[in-house]
Amino acid sequence: MSAPMGPVRVALIGTRGYGASHLRTLARLEEAGTARLVGVVDVVDPPEELAGIHHRSLAALLEACGDERPEIIAIATPIDTHVPLALEALAAGIDVYLEKPPVPALVDHGTLLEAAQRAGRSVQVGFQARGGAGVDVLAAEVAAGTLGEIAAAPLGEITEVAVHGAWQRDRAYYRRSPWAGRRRRDGRRVADGVATNPLAHAVHAGLAIAGIAQVSDISAVTCELRRAHDIEADDTTFLRIDPAGRAPAVVCTLTTAAGRHENPWVEIRGTRGSHRLWYTEDRSVRTGEDGAREELAHARTDLMENLVAHVRDRSVALVSPLASTAPFSAVLEAIQSVPDPLPIGEDWVHWHGEGELAYPTIEGLDEAMTRALATGRPFSELGVPWAREDAVATWAPPAH
Repeated sequence: MSAPMGPVRVALIGTRGYGASHLRTLARLEEAGTARLVGVVDVVDPPEELAGIHHRSLAALLEACGDERPEIIAIATPIDTHVPLALEALAAGIDVYLEKPPVPALVDHGTLLEAAQRAGRSVQVGFQARGGAGVDVLAAEVAAGTLGEIAAAPLGEITEVAVHGAWQRDRAYYRRSPWAGRRRRDGRRVADGVATNPLAHAVHAGLAIAGIAQVSDISAVTCELRRAHDIEADDTTFLRIDPAGRAPAVVCTLTTAAGRHENPWVEIRGTRGSHRLWYTEDRSVRTGEDGAREELAHARTDLMENLVAHVRDRSVALVSPLASTAPFSAVLEAIQSVPDPLPIGEDWVHWHGEGELAYPTIEGLDEAMTRALATGRPFSELGVPWAREDAVATWAPPAH
């Protein structure tokens, strides 16, 4: 039987927020002749130009499309709706593009993976950082430094993967939707913390670079979860993911209450040098033992474009398949399983601006993040004045 011809038919669930980015991508792919938007689903009215293909549910869309039913469903909705919508799409025999984080609980990851396998369909997860080839370059250097090739490894033995994310977010950011800044809502997990949503790309890239490919590669996750914003979830976080095998530890310091907004980075640190990747820029700098610096530019693969190619030719490998995101789901489970984030004392939090545009900064945070990455230790072990020992908790994956 010959392969289907013509543009891949795509439907989008969720047209606001990041859904608007999907609309722009699909418009580009439609112009290129590789994809075609056949329907959108949203609980609110979409932009006027989409009114003719708008539906209130996936079931209604599938019924209306008939023979033109979508081959891909892209899901850009609140985190707690991901699993039921993805399961519905898979049950209909449709491939799925699922925004990050893919699931709100580790058990859901297994459920969704089994459903995809039963349906014979694929799930691409929208960790855009994974589309940058720089992740693969650093991952290869880590592998060379941990798998017996140290003599030939340019950076020597890799001792740590450091992840740094320092963003500013104002009050409006955490009031943009009913689930923003929440850990749970109406009895269901939301998981909108700094490490699991805005800077989830950084954490996932760090895991991939370290070679932590499955949950069993993790021995423990240590968290120090804090918040400067008036929210339920964490906005200032220390994470250390300790490996079960030969992979290096992944140490993360992340915040949306930074003194200045910086592009996030992941750095591998070895006995003979380091290599830092700014994944949003697809740019990295490798620093040798002698201090010599080499700057590299990296290619990027669009994840939707990759899935479209995969649907037309199954020999095209997915860049960010659901199975590869299991370690991230384990980190999310750790963050959601430990006690709720503790507020940082008001003496250490300074607010700037007025009204919805006001944003907080935390005194001494830049130095605290730098020291935590250098030592691999939580803020509370470094004498940071606003830190608290009772904000630190350690989680271990369930035994199989």
